[in-house]
Amino acid sequence: MEDIALVAKLASGDTVYVSPLHDQTYHEHIEDDNLGGPGGYFISVERGKKFEILAKAADLEAARALFGILVQAGRLA
Repeated sequence: MEDIALVAKLASGDTVYVSPLHDQTYHEHIEDDNLGGPGGYFISVERGKKFEILAKAADLEAARALFGILVQAGRLA
C-alpha cells in the first residue's frame, strides 16, 4: 500500500483527508473494530476540533473516487 494522503479544505471550513493508518495507530484509536482492520484507506473529516472517520476504501482508486465526490459536494455547498 502506498503511503499517500489527500487533503482538501472545503468551503464550509471542514477538511477532508484520505490516508492509510499505521496498524498501531488504528489499534490505539479504534475501540470497536467495526472497520475491518487497519488495511485500506480511511476517508475522514475534521470539523473544528472534531475528527471522525467517514468511510474506508479497500484501494487507492476507490479512495480517490470517494474523495472527489466529497470535495466536489463540499465546493458546491
